[in-house]
Amino acid sequence: MKKRIIAALMIFAQLIAFSGCEQKNSSKVQITMYLWDRPMSKELTPWLEKQFPEIDFTFVIGYNSMDFYTDLNDRGALPDIITCRRFSLNDAAHLSDYLMDLSVTDVVGSYYDSYIENNREPSGAIRWLPLCAEVDGYIANVDLFEENNITLPTNQAEFAEVCRRFEELGIRGYINDYRMDYSCMEALQGSAVSELMSLDGVIWRSAYESETNDYPVGLDDKAWPAVFEKFEKYLEDTRVTPDDADVKYEDMRDAFLEGKAAIMRETADKCTYFRESGINAVMLPYFGETSDDNWILTYPAFQAAVNQSVSEDEKKSDAVMRVLEAMLSEEGQKCVAAGNA
Repeated sequence: MKKRIIAALMIFAQLIAFSGCEQKNSSKVQITMYLWDRPMSKELTPWLEKQFPEIDFTFVIGYNSMDFYTDLNDRGALPDIITCRRFSLNDAAHLSDYLMDLSVTDVVGSYYDSYIENNREPSGAIRWLPLCAEVDGYIANVDLFEENNITLPTNQAEFAEVCRRFEELGIRGYINDYRMDYSCMEALQGSAVSELMSLDGVIWRSAYESETNDYPVGLDDKAWPAVFEKFEKYLEDTRVTPDDADVKYEDMRDAFLEGKAAIMRETADKCTYFRESGINAVMLPYFGETSDDNWILTYPAFQAAVNQSVSEDEKKSDAVMRVLEAMLSEEGQKCVAAGNA
């Protein structure tokens, strides 16, 4: 009996503690934010908690998919702030009625028009904000080039020659994790940017971004034959074989780290990581016909949106806007980037 009384007293004490905790936080604004993946919790989430002690955050690691948020919405459980890395305006269209239009907020005013316009809906609304640009291109092992007396390439012809010379030495000139769909798409875009930015390419991209279920847009016979022709030449130049279709990210990374590959496709944060690991690595652009045609692919680290219900609570709406502004600040972007390294 005595043990039961002690146990009951302990439970009662815990209830008091929890009750006190809830009462303590009752004056705070409650914000729930779903993270596209665990990397966001590396530096961003503790930084936000430090910046906004008056906000009671709930961070949840979700799934990097629009279908995930559709399921949450169907259950009436859409969070206050949504983040998603795998994103297209078309995939997100069915959530539009449940998300805030941010087009008239100060947050949108911090973007260059050309960047934010990619997320503008036909109605003029902007519901998704791109955050923290990833820089995508090639990473080269400078020491491997110097050891073999090979000069870093500055255009596509030189890149092809580099791949040939390293192959003669038993070293991969270039390796990519073609097993991953995004790597295939980035390599295709990187090799054929001039075709995708031509008049035909711009017309097709505009139509694709505006497609609907009633008017789907596939590959056309104007821009895409030239794109695939360019990509075919790219595959030849980089000495791709059928076995490369099975190369995983770990295979690519290990080959580069072990000096078995001179160049790999990756992002700038990985280049920084390699340099910190002791490798003399540098970023190289996707190559054009001349060095004046070279370019770097940039894309958002993730997209963020706000639940429409937030606008019904002025205090919460103000807090959410301040959180988004903080994430867009220089320090905030560094915290986001740290999580992607």
